[in-house]
Amino acid sequence: MLNVLEQAACAVEQKNWSLLNQCLEQLPVKIRTTAAPGAEKQALPNINLLLTLALEILETGDFHQRWEVAKVFPRLGSFAIAPLVEILADEAEEDRELRWFAARILGDFHEPEAIAALVNVLKTSDSEDLTAMAAAALASLGASAKNATAFRLAIDALTDMLNRDDTRSLAVRALSHIRHSETIAPLLSVIQDKEVTVRTTAIEALASFHDDRIPPVLLDALKDTAAPVRREATIGLGFRSQLQGELELVAQLTKQLWDLNLEVCNAAAIALGRMGTDAAAEALFALLQKGTAPLSLQVQVVRSLGWIETPKALIYLQQAIAQRNLSLTTKEELPTLDFPKDTDIVSHEIIAVLGRVEKSDVVPLAAKILLDLLHSNYPTIQHPRVKQTLATSLGHLKDPAAIDSLIQMLADKDEGVKWHAIAALKKFSGVAPKLEALVADRNLPPALKQGIAIALENFS
Repeated sequence: MLNVLEQAACAVEQKNWSLLNQCLEQLPVKIRTTAAPGAEKQALPNINLLLTLALEILETGDFHQRWEVAKVFPRLGSFAIAPLVEILADEAEEDRELRWFAARILGDFHEPEAIAALVNVLKTSDSEDLTAMAAAALASLGASAKNATAFRLAIDALTDMLNRDDTRSLAVRALSHIRHSETIAPLLSVIQDKEVTVRTTAIEALASFHDDRIPPVLLDALKDTAAPVRREATIGLGFRSQLQGELELVAQLTKQLWDLNLEVCNAAAIALGRMGTDAAAEALFALLQKGTAPLSLQVQVVRSLGWIETPKALIYLQQAIAQRNLSLTTKEELPTLDFPKDTDIVSHEIIAVLGRVEKSDVVPLAAKILLDLLHSNYPTIQHPRVKQTLATSLGHLKDPAAIDSLIQMLADKDEGVKWHAIAALKKFSGVAPKLEALVADRNLPPALKQGIAIALENFS
């Protein structure tokens, strides 16, 4: 113990803050309240000395050294609060980083003095970084708060700050991070605020609570004039599928699917996918049938239909890709898109989504749809990138009905398609003997024979 303290003293003289920090971390600062009979009591170094040394690093060290020594202060107990509060309150201090660290460290002390200092920073400081750290420190409170008095003080102080225009935004932000039922009432008080950011933050936070007061608020927020508010309300309702009958959520979310704001539409598509019902699938399919929505939204709708995983949802995906290809055939051209080039990205996504089906009772249907697509003359299926994805999807589903078709894909002229087919075939058992039997057939087309030979090499 003495040796470590001596090293610490030398480190201070040399201004070697890294060494001093290492010494501090080695020193015990708490004594056990009980000890085994006969056990030697562990010596406790002088708390004031440790605090002085830690403050020395905090005040003069670089960012990394300050970051490391910040871990030491909570071990020093309440002794450390007063000097940290003093640093935080010193508005004349030119070292903003020092005050930032003081705020950060005080957030680990769930004591009234520390909380009061942080709240005071929110009320008085003009530094955006400092107030953000103070808000984050207060937000670390919640159900795990060690001191109920400090927690109540923080909630009351932040609630009081909601009444002031200059502090309302910060207070809402801090309250939104304190996931505790005590914050519901103050958050509800600002859901009609004139500031969009305040309403948005409040709705996002409220949506995380399972409280009877929240659903009506979210439903009302769907009609807000600000798109960010509508989006957060839509997201929140998407996690309440158990209330879809009571709140008519599918109907409510369907309206959002046709919102003028694309982010709201995407949130509605995701929310409808979470409903997991045929009614939700029907609403999503209606958008695909229209064919006028932005591609990013159509892709999200396809994914949402895939999440629902009912037979009707899969049939809707099949109908969607058929409709798109019929349209392409009529126009006698492929849409020029960025990914993949000259390929319908929505059809491509449908094929990928069908390969992600997990419910055992609908896997055969998904496999059949994919196999029907493979054997069709749809223009979108002819692109090598799409065929590769189709092979991958069939491999993921592992439906034995796909084995013969995957073997035929070994004769494809595109090398990428061949390798994807091989990778898919490896997911099935008993394929190698079948390939060995086929490769012995003299009447086998050369391209298929070569593809099977390559596959066998990889199987071995």
